[in-house]
Amino acid sequence: MAMSAVLIFLIQALIVVFVPLAISRGLRLKSMLPLVVVQIIVGIALGPSVFGRIAPDAFNLLFNPATLKPLAGIASIAVLLFGFTIGMHLDFASFRGRGRGFSFIAAASVAVPSLSGILAGLWIAARFPEEVGSHVTAGQVATAIGICTGVTALPVLGAILREMNLLGQRLGQIALGIAAVNDLVLWVYLGTLLALVFGQRGDGPGLLATIIVLPFYLLLMGWVLRPLLNRVVTKKLIDGKLGESAVMVVCAVAIGSSVITEAIGLHYVLGVVVAGAIMPPQLRAPILDRLQVVTIGVLMPFFFILTGLRTMIDLGSPAFLEVFFVITVLAILGKMGGTAVVARLVGESWPTAIALGSLVQTKGLTEVITLTILLEAGVITGNVFAALILMAVISTALVMPVTRFALACGGRQREDARLAEVIGASLERAGSRPTATAASIRSRTRPPLGGDTGEGVRARIQ
Repeated sequence: MAMSAVLIFLIQALIVVFVPLAISRGLRLKSMLPLVVVQIIVGIALGPSVFGRIAPDAFNLLFNPATLKPLAGIASIAVLLFGFTIGMHLDFASFRGRGRGFSFIAAASVAVPSLSGILAGLWIAARFPEEVGSHVTAGQVATAIGICTGVTALPVLGAILREMNLLGQRLGQIALGIAAVNDLVLWVYLGTLLALVFGQRGDGPGLLATIIVLPFYLLLMGWVLRPLLNRVVTKKLIDGKLGESAVMVVCAVAIGSSVITEAIGLHYVLGVVVAGAIMPPQLRAPILDRLQVVTIGVLMPFFFILTGLRTMIDLGSPAFLEVFFVITVLAILGKMGGTAVVARLVGESWPTAIALGSLVQTKGLTEVITLTILLEAGVITGNVFAALILMAVISTALVMPVTRFALACGGRQREDARLAEVIGASLERAGSRPTATAASIRSRTRPPLGGDTGEGVRARIQ
């Protein structure tokens, strides 16, 4: 029996929205893997890499070019709204007053993995010249990979921290602050790279035009629209909630901003990120309440399936395997290692430093959107795109188990510290001095950020 286009779309929608959730809950993966990782994996599995090989006839029936047009429209709206929510998570006020230690850790969290990614990109360009497109340079490809290895997905990190009961603790707050810095730097780097690439090709208005128009656009958003929204839309708050007309106004501002950035040679996602970033603080929570759940839970899975359909994982290709292995190793070591080492140098214990490094390697949604932008711009090839998608899945999947392991090690150190205190007190009552062993245990044990729940643990990043 032939299926109508509407029936095919409804089957696609049911699969996209329900299957990842059913797998996550049915296999009890919630405490081990964020839902976004399951959604990305399902998207890849439904693509040509798995479903297309196992059942090619069913794959061609459900996911042929004609049936994908409705999905593409929904996916574009999803990316637009999600970019808007990313911008609203960028709170510039939260960067102030963090202190020098936080600045060092945040800088290392961006610089070390980005430099590692750039080195990986230069190696890929030298080893596999076919992975460098005809309209880009090896340096631009390397920069793109550096951007991707430096990403921290702020919304996904927030979900992980909530699941692990770390959101209200100092470890979680420091991780969120670092992620906000990462996201801000990411979008600046990405916008600069796209302006260079499009200007070099002559596809857009030209690099000079972009450089001239961009400051006026930013002034319009920050100095004109932000105060106007603060005066007009804030008045429409009813018991801390936005009405329909107010939501329509802020969405219109986001879409208008994306129109400008697309017109001046930057990607439209950069426009909605800027629109979210200039939203007045008192409007952000009400807007997120109205948009975020539907966007992430219902709309973004449509984007994931299109991403999966673009992802061709060829495990028989030595080039793909080498690219994937090198990028993944350098990304994880650069992000986790760079963050952890600097955190240790500014005074954190190793369990705390490793937990922090693990948390900020969260990729997820932001990484997939960044990769899609770079693929559509022709900066990276399909092979590199697939390798980076897998890298993002593995990096994000490691976050919760590695963080739990590090915090468990910190818990054992606290037990050692308590034991040392008991031994020392007993020896002092007996008239003896504490042994070197007890003293060394006390000197080595410091409570991790994950246990910072009371006055007994003083802030060390000040």
